Amino acid sequence: MGVEISLDPPVCPIQANGGTSKHKMINHTDRHLAYKVKSSNNSNYSVNLIYGILKVCDVKELIITRKPGKPQADKLIIQYCQVNDENADPKPLFANGVPPGELSGELQ
Repeated sequence: MGVEISLDPPVCPIQANGGTSKHKMINHTDRHLAYKVKSSNNSNYSVNLIYGILKVCDVKELIITRKPGKPQADKLIIQYCQVNDENADPKPLFANGVPPGELSGELQ
């Protein structure tokens, strides 16, 4: 479809010595999107929103925190899919990865 979800700013500038970075997660669609935030390094990184629903054209603040640790190439991935119910529990939707659908995918 195009850009369904974006982060502003798009890059996390946290260094290996730790810190916090705030981002706006933006739904650019006319549909509700469920999301899951995954990390390649759960021992050093945490986020305030692991699962959630972004309503139509919604913006949520994503806070990424890194503990001090060994420098390495880490990734945060946002998986998303369309949901019809804005009150749905998003966690079970991602039990087997990204659910298939017209509006589903990953943002890296």
